[in-house]
Amino acid sequence: MIDEKRLYQLLGERLRKLRENFEVAGGRMTQAQLAAAVGLERTSITNIEKGIQKVSLHVLYGICNALNAKVIDVLPDQTEIALENSLPPEKTEVEFGGKKYYAPPKALQKITAILESRPFDEAS
Repeated sequence: MIDEKRLYQLLGERLRKLRENFEVAGGRMTQAQLAAAVGLERTSITNIEKGIQKVSLHVLYGICNALNAKVIDVLPDQTEIALENSLPPEKTEVEFGGKKYYAPPKALQKITAILESRPFDEAS
């Protein structure tokens, strides 16, 4: 599973570093200059760089084009954005008392740990 928040944080950090190192006439490229180059507001660039705003694919290509970078070079590797301690997708259900229950992976980990630590007493 993918940690979506981490994905956009890493992407934003990489875009910010590229922008800060990109030389234009008069110095380094500002957020306002990048925004103008891709048709966005400066606040959108700020939010993208902070990982707050999700960037559309066509906007990402535009930003990379303006920064003379390849999209593949700013995308985080899957290992960098994998959710830690997540169960495999097939572990989204647990059977208890003859019924199947569905829950998020972390909740299922806790439920499974409880069920495995104490035998189920059907009389209770």
